Amino acid sequence: MKNMSNIVKSYVPIIRWRPGEVRAIRHLFPKDRSRITPLFEFILPPPRTDKDDRKIILEDSKTKFMRGLSGITESILKNWGTDPFFIDVHLLDGDIRASVFETILSSANQLNLFSIPVTYVIPTISTEADKATRNVAVKFAKLDNRGLCIRLDDSHLNGEIQNQIDDFLSKEKLDPGLVDVLIDLKIVDEQTTVKGVLDKLSHVPHMDKWRSVILTGGSFPKDLSKFEKHTNPAIPRFDWLTWQGLIQDKTVKRKPIYSDYTIQHPIFYGHIPGANTSASIRYTDEKVWQVYRGEGIQNKQGAGYKQYPAQAKLLIQQSYYKRNGADFSFGDAYIAEKAKSKVGNTTGSPQSWLTAGINHHITLVVDQVANLPAK
Repeated sequence: MKNMSNIVKSYVPIIRWRPGEVRAIRHLFPKDRSRITPLFEFILPPPRTDKDDRKIILEDSKTKFMRGLSGITESILKNWGTDPFFIDVHLLDGDIRASVFETILSSANQLNLFSIPVTYVIPTISTEADKATRNVAVKFAKLDNRGLCIRLDDSHLNGEIQNQIDDFLSKEKLDPGLVDVLIDLKIVDEQTTVKGVLDKLSHVPHMDKWRSVILTGGSFPKDLSKFEKHTNPAIPRFDWLTWQGLIQDKTVKRKPIYSDYTIQHPIFYGHIPGANTSASIRYTDEKVWQVYRGEGIQNKQGAGYKQYPAQAKLLIQQSYYKRNGADFSFGDAYIAEKAKSKVGNTTGSPQSWLTAGINHHITLVVDQVANLPAK
């Protein structure tokens, strides 16, 4: 059995299980992959629609998801491998959460029985999770003492949380030393202060006993509609800046592990059928996201997908673009390749550019965390 005391690495990116984000994980370089423990949030896919009339639904989202459920574990092995990761099903419909949890965790455990290298899946639940989902998580947490993760949303961080956690640990007979705690601040913005976060953390009991303490949140906006088209706004990474301030505070005895929602908004609003997505590149810099904001791809008489290579050409000329390109990350190599695209070459799609942006973001954050001054 693997040593479980250092199971959680120095960075926990939250990845929603859909193609663009999954490919970002698959294309990480080995040195960067070895320094993260991702949390996979499972979500329902968009419904299957008629190619000639998108308003006609041929297969609803839930049916489509359940049809592909049996292949999820193999997909995780293909795209992530056998290193530890968290899974969370709270974004799925309530009536399928427990069965999805059971299927994924069972199939991962069966792979171990057939002598394939064990995949350490860490189930993640809220203290308020429904009984069936919680029972599944606890059952698998006790296999070989693998443990589980308790996710505490911002709204839970009050005077009642200590009793809720203690009741949960007592009822399920769980040792805090086998439990990870993920504190989710959700939206982190200019009004978020280190003092305010410290006040929230003060409600969490047993801070010195948990297997790991993880702090997450996100600052990327829901969409780019407030920015003018064809501009290059810089969006502050308040989540990263707040975490830095927190770990530098001498009163913090247990320094939380950094986590974020990469280049995504922390709240998932679901899919918007027929949305006219703008052609935009999101490029993570040290303290901000450099955004190249285009216009809707489907705009009549607009430049459509050709906006992407034009934006990439502007991006690679900037001082913040990683000059070692292909050696830095798959995402940076992709940007450089598209910047050289000629008429008729592929421009990329919103999905492929999301892959590039997330891949670059994770690589940069891994470097940032590794190069922090000694604490």
